[in-house]
Amino acid sequence: MNTTANADAMTAILRQISLDWNRTISYGRSYIAIFFAYVPGFTCLMAATGSTLDSVAGAAIGGAASGFLMLNITLFSYEQMNNHRNHQILGRFAFLIACDLVAGLEVAVSIACAGTIMHEPVKVTDAIGFAAMTVLILVLLNAIVQPFLYRFSPYRAMAAIILSIGVIGGAVIGLCKALPELKKTVEQLAEAISRHQAIALAAFLIIDVLALAFSRKISLHIYGSKDI
Repeated sequence: MNTTANADAMTAILRQISLDWNRTISYGRSYIAIFFAYVPGFTCLMAATGSTLDSVAGAAIGGAASGFLMLNITLFSYEQMNNHRNHQILGRFAFLIACDLVAGLEVAVSIACAGTIMHEPVKVTDAIGFAAMTVLILVLLNAIVQPFLYRFSPYRAMAAIILSIGVIGGAVIGLCKALPELKKTVEQLAEAISRHQAIALAAFLIIDVLALAFSRKISLHIYGSKDI
């Protein structure tokens, strides 16, 4: 009985992953090509026009994060509730994590290409670090926005997310200006992270795991309160 239940659960999760993939490719080959080409394209353009490698890396991670986050929001425009709430949520998370891994690979390749153009070869370990940071940032972002998307329509959720980012960002900037000690602390933290990247990535991974578990619980509660 337990084996059958586990098999049914896995089937439901795989069905959700397949459904999300079909939704993604339904936009056509040109959309997929543009979606995967724009990050390498603009990072190489930045490299060719004299940008620093750090700014190129930041742009690549930011571009990939925004693009793949929009993919998450787009998927919810097709959303239909069903009786397999938990499996649907788990399937969506699994699909998004797979997309996050692709985004990490895209960023690593983009930065490596940019480094070649700038005659500043990027070390393999650095490329892996950029890829890992991209994946961890995207996993955390998706975990944060998922409850919003289950609670609101995709467009209202996007507005709420943008507003929240603006409020948080404004608050941080305001506090840093009002409290020079806080700004100094943030700079010291950033320097410590750059010196101990492996520890920082491990800590980020733990935060992601906790965020995913918390997000799943909230999403399931919101999803369960809706009528089917």
